[in-house]
Amino acid sequence: MPFDTDVLSRIVATTPLWPGLGAVLIMLRLIARTPPPERLVALVTQTVLWLGFACAWAGVLLWWLSPGVIDLRLGHWYQAAEYAFPLVLHFDGLSAAMSLFISTLVLATSRFSITYLHREPGFFRFFLLMLFFAAGMQLMVLAGSVELLFIGWEFVGMTSVLLVAFFHERSGPVQASIRVLVTYRICDIGLLLGGVWLHHWLHTTVWTDMFAHAHESTAVLPPLAVGVALVFAAMGKSAQFPVGGWLQRAMEGPTASSAVFYGSLSVHAGVFLLLRAAPLIELSAPARIMLVVVGGVTAVISGLSSQVSADAKSAVAYATASQVGLMFVECGLGFYTLATVHLIAHATLRYYQFLRTPSILQDALGRRAALGRTEQDEVAARWEMIRLHKRRWMYRLALERFAVETALDRWITRPIMAVSRGLDRLERRLLALHERDDQDRPNRQGPTR
Repeated sequence: MPFDTDVLSRIVATTPLWPGLGAVLIMLRLIARTPPPERLVALVTQTVLWLGFACAWAGVLLWWLSPGVIDLRLGHWYQAAEYAFPLVLHFDGLSAAMSLFISTLVLATSRFSITYLHREPGFFRFFLLMLFFAAGMQLMVLAGSVELLFIGWEFVGMTSVLLVAFFHERSGPVQASIRVLVTYRICDIGLLLGGVWLHHWLHTTVWTDMFAHAHESTAVLPPLAVGVALVFAAMGKSAQFPVGGWLQRAMEGPTASSAVFYGSLSVHAGVFLLLRAAPLIELSAPARIMLVVVGGVTAVISGLSSQVSADAKSAVAYATASQVGLMFVECGLGFYTLATVHLIAHATLRYYQFLRTPSILQDALGRRAALGRTEQDEVAARWEMIRLHKRRWMYRLALERFAVETALDRWITRPIMAVSRGLDRLERRLLALHERDDQDRPNRQGPTR
């Protein structure tokens, strides 16, 4: 590898470190119980994000100079006996595009939020979480192994949950964050199991090594298990049917976090996972069918629900889930380049729409004054093309979100909670009997000499 390319590779490797360093600096100042001034927080945030932005551009230059896949091996971050977890970065066209896209949106969000959250009690907390989120996203897209991707994946998930509960003085955001947390925890089991099965199947979780060995394998069950597990993990992060009920609840957070998390970056993390693991998912026809079915159902349900939402942010959230569902379909059909372009274009649009939602009423009134009609009039006209009884039936289903959450609560959540409560009662009863036996044992033994 030429010297200049090697230097660029190591510059790109520092991309996740800069926002992480900024978050640590802010956290240390907060631990000292001397809240830093807003100007200092803004300066630190902007500085580290600009440095990360420059490193992302270095990544684009690296990809232009060395088209193809670059594996940057930095040793092992954990090693015990014959098991080792390598510290490796995987850099290709997808990584270059996503890294630059993430840096651009996070940098724009920080600049917007400096004014938007001025004198807000959670000003420092917001920027701390946003920097950790940026570090997690960069680590996720640059990770050369499943373990490193999982670390970035978890950073993104936990910062998402904490920002949903940003206004924690109200019960609504706290309950919504718990819903997001539970959904993430359950679906992240898929990514964890996928990594374990990959270790047993291919004895490695480095992307380039897995892609090379997977096509040589003649096994049938491991590709199926890995493919389904990765699809299940992507469903939770990208709010797909039937576990996508958390997305509209996530709108409880600040507008800036809704834009960068649930309009542009975090909600598309599942799609990125599918694009990164595409050579593995292609080996499993059931996993690809699952992608098409889940994505198609989500696109229809969320698309109709967005038409009947009463508030702007929920309508945009449902529209986002609908488009992400189409990306799942594209991945299931093998149109990975189309899915990548769709991801970046859609994330940019939703990012802008979420930032503009506080002004959407004023925009709507302006359009009505200029055109004499609004988008709502056009939506109503489209509904009138359907016969009245079918229109009422479809409208009611869309208004009730097709009763997906009600069914999940009735057939899954309640039975699990009932079993949990029964096991809790059984445990308490057994412990009470054990304590009673311990108390009666000296009496049965009689007096000691």
